[in-house]
Order: sequence, then C-alpha cells, then structure tokens
Amino acid sequence: MRFLKVFLIISIASLSLLIMPSFTIAPTRNVPPVMASYNPAPANNFHSPLSTMGLVGLTKATPDIRSLGADPLASSSSSASGPQTIRQNALRFIIDNSSLPQSETTIAVDSGNSSRVVGGFNDAKFLLCGAIRLECGGSFPASLSGFTTSEDGGITIAKSEHIPDLDVNGTSLVSWGDPSLAASVDGNFFYASLAIDPRNTLLGNGVMIAKSNSNLFNRNVSCTTSLFNPTANSCWTAVLVFGNIGFPTFTFEDKDRIAVDHDPSSPFFGSVYIGWDHFVIDGTSSSYLARCDGNLTSCTIVSGLTQPVLSGSDLFVAWTTPLVDKNGNVIVAWCNFGTFITFGPVNCRMRSSPPGGMGFGQTENILSYMGTGTTLPNDTVVVGWATEQFRIAAGLISITADTSPLSGNLYFSVQVCISGHYYVIPRVFTGGAADNPGNCGRSAVLFSRSIDGGVIWSSPVTLSKPAVNDQPFVTVDSVTGRLYVLYYTTQFDPFDHRIDVVASISSNGGQNFHLLRVTKVSNEPDSDPNMYNYLAPAGLGSSFVVPQYGDYFEAAANSGSLMVLFTANYVVEAGTFQTDPFLAVLNQNGQSTF
Repeated sequence: MRFLKVFLIISIASLSLLIMPSFTIAPTRNVPPVMASYNPAPANNFHSPLSTMGLVGLTKATPDIRSLGADPLASSSSSASGPQTIRQNALRFIIDNSSLPQSETTIAVDSGNSSRVVGGFNDAKFLLCGAIRLECGGSFPASLSGFTTSEDGGITIAKSEHIPDLDVNGTSLVSWGDPSLAASVDGNFFYASLAIDPRNTLLGNGVMIAKSNSNLFNRNVSCTTSLFNPTANSCWTAVLVFGNIGFPTFTFEDKDRIAVDHDPSSPFFGSVYIGWDHFVIDGTSSSYLARCDGNLTSCTIVSGLTQPVLSGSDLFVAWTTPLVDKNGNVIVAWCNFGTFITFGPVNCRMRSSPPGGMGFGQTENILSYMGTGTTLPNDTVVVGWATEQFRIAAGLISITADTSPLSGNLYFSVQVCISGHYYVIPRVFTGGAADNPGNCGRSAVLFSRSIDGGVIWSSPVTLSKPAVNDQPFVTVDSVTGRLYVLYYTTQFDPFDHRIDVVASISSNGGQNFHLLRVTKVSNEPDSDPNMYNYLAPAGLGSSFVVPQYGDYFEAAANSGSLMVLFTANYVVEAGTFQTDPFLAVLNQNGQSTF
C-alpha cells in the first residue's frame, strides 16, 4: 500500500507540475517580448487564466480508463489503528470508497421543493484510476463530472454518480468537469460541463449541458453512466452547446457557467443561458454566450460566431459569468486580464440585455485593480499562495442578482492579493511580465453592489479579515433577500494555513454585514496523504504538491436555509484522509442541521 501511495502522489505531482503558477517562464535572451501568460506550458500560448480542468485537458494527462472493468483486487478497508474521521458539522456529500480526490463544487436546490438538492464536483478518479486501479475502490467513472443528490434537504444522500459523455459524429467527448448546476423551472436540473476529446484537445473540445428527468429522484432507477455505454444515462440527457470537432482544433472552450430564467412573464421563461471563455490560437479570449430552451431541443449562440462578442474589444477575457434577474433580463460579467506583455491591469465589467440575450447595452465597469489608473492600484491578482493551501485559478469572480421581493440589486465579489509577493523571479532572467505578482501572502475578499441594474457600482469594500481568503461566492435567498458572500479563509489559524468556510451575511441589501463561521473544525489541506511527500525523511514530508481543491465552491440559499458545498479532508476512506465534497446546511439562525 505504501508503494501505491508513492506512485499516486508522483502521478498527482506530474499533473500539478503542469499547473504551477505562470512565473516559471523559460529564460530568454535578446528576443522580442513574448506574450505574458497566467498559464504554464503547454498552455502558455493563452494569456488569461485557464481553469484547472482546462489545463489538465490541454496537457493531455488522460488515462485509457474505458478499457477497464471492475477490479477484483480493489479494497476499501480502513485500519482501526490508522487515522480517524474528524467530526464536523457537514455531510460528506458523495458515495465513494476510494482514496482519490474530488473537488470544485457546485450546488442547486429545486425552488419548488427545497428538499431536493443536487451537488456537482470534479472527480479525479477518472484521471488516476487507469494507472492506480487498487486505489479506485472497484469502480471507474466514465467522466470527470460527478453529481450527488439528496431528497431530504441534504440530511442524507440518495444517489452519487456521473453525468453522461457525448458522441458527436463519431467523436467521443468526455464530460470534463468545470461543473455548473442550476435548477430548471419544471423541477429538474441543468448541469453544464466542459466536453473534451480524451485523446487530445486538438481533436475536439467544447461546452456541453445536461438536463435531468424524474428518474433522478426515483430510488428504483440507477443513474449510473457505464464505461461500456458512456453516452447513456437514465437520469440525464446531454447535448453539445458549442464546440469544434476534428483535427486540428485550435480553439479552446473553458470555464462554463449557467443561469436560468425563472420569470413567468418572460418570453424566455425556463431558458438556460450558458456563458464561457472562448480561447483562440493567437492567445486572446472572449466571452461567448448561448441560450438553450428549457428542454434542450435547441441552443442559439447570442455572443460569438456570427454574433458580436459581448466582451467587445477586451482581448484577454476570463470568468464569463451569466445571471438572470427577476425580470428575465440577462446580465453577463467578465474580467479582462492585462495586456499582451503584462498581467495587469485587471478590469471587471458587465453588460445587460432584455430577456433572450439579444440586445446587450453598453459596457459598464464594476471595478479594476492592479496598476495605475485602476480602482485599487496596489492590489494584485492572486496567482498562488505562499502558504500553499491549494492551487487556484487567478482572478475568480462571482456575481448574482437579488430575485426576492426585497430589491433587484446586483452583487459582485472578487479576491485580490493585498500583501506579500513571494518567489518572483526577476524579469531579466525570465523574459516574462514585469508586473508578475508572485505568490500571495494575504488576500482580501472585495464586495460591490449596484442598485440601478449595473450602471453604477459602489466602491469596493473589504469583507474579510487579514488572512488567506479565497474563492468568494455570492448568493441571495430568493424568498428573504438575505445576502451571503461565502469564501475560504485561514483567519482562525495563526499560521495562515488551515482552512475554514465563512459567510459574510447582510439582511439589508449589502449595506452592512456580519460574519458567520460555517465550519466548526478547521481543515488541514495537506492531511490527504495523496498530497504528502513520502520521499522526504521521516517527519519532514509536508506537502509534495499543492493540493487540488478546484477553482471555486458554491452555495444556495432558499427560504431561510443556506446550503454550502465545499471541499475538505475530514473523512477517512481506505485508511487515509481524502479530499471530498462536504455539505453544510444552516438554518436562518446560522445553526447547523448536523
């Protein structure tokens, strides 16, 4: 078993070396300036930040897993004398007896029946089971895009499986993570994901979406996606929203996000909008947006292809994020990251359209940072942590609309580095960007709001305390109007390393906030032995690679209840702590249901 662990962490390390921060640029001598990139080779031909799963796809770090069957030698036994599960106020929201990690969580709640909950996550078993069969607990997923359901408001788990893959004119596209969930208007759920040819992204990649049916909550029906028939699933129907298929494919689609029109008076009631970042071979990127009808019978590109891109003249776009307000209006936010040779400035913007997404107005600025002339000139992008909590994707944003009777406000959040810029290699040795910020010591979660539909935004305020603060997510209770800004923080650890989840909560439309600690036990990100350096002398192992927690986590608020799906290492499986999705459910008084 020890040998397997060594093999496993070396495998994970091989992936992680491909997604180190972009300041490890190869030296150059007397050559014209090269394009700065937030991404390591071989993805450094794209400037703006790629997602973790996008990077994995581009590196072709993919096993031939579909030739596998159930492994009779697989074991899920745990040693009574080994590490013990840590009690906490959250449910391990997955059925999995392997020691392999899951991360990057998304969650949605049926607005008509809050007992029905669906969570999504990236499942690294797909990437690693082909090489490490004994670690997989006897099961091998057909894709990276996993889901878990609950029929009792997150108290127990009903099902835990994976959405199906696609076959597009004979080309197999695996549902490749970057999950985004949203409830439909008919009691079902939408699940968006990247779609990638596992052989090589040059052969095909795109963005897909699946919709569930009534079988999802039927305990008598299996929702398994089989390795032997990976495009079929009794509970989900999947379609390709957009993609390029066939060699050579020089575009790349990344970071999909979705939103649903829940306004009964809207002519597009029930439609789902999918936004994503579209990268092209010259290193630039732009915001693409599609609208699919509620049954996924047709999808229309409303930004991109023959339609003007809503990100306009911005060349280095990332984090395209759509939302739909309570009147069916479509709002899309994004950030533009620097110039051809610099990381900054970062400008975060938005545009809005009447229902349907076919009439976007002028671009409005939300905030900017990193450089002279910006809102926050001294704040920088977080490209990595000096204290190595987990690998991040730079510049994550979150935006939402209040759809309650309280207001129609828009809310925006982003994390920025405020102090400590470490391991910056001088430009004279790298030829890279002169403003590369290096790894961050401490960061802040910023918040801004608009009360006029996004025309004017408030000056950003800091919600977090001095610490490592990351991955903000904004959600509003559609009944009470209570606003939540969730994020990871190390504020309870004097060494700025162990992680908690907190919520900044406002009951008056973002004018004032109070802090709620969601987790009651801090999480040690390096406790998963898959990340431990077994090659170091005894007692000096530390972290062999930066833990992979994904690029975001999400929460959902409904009728006074808050559900937070996050990544942590609390539970022991197969004798080790492992990285899993955990669900915390809090009532209107901030008390846990567990």
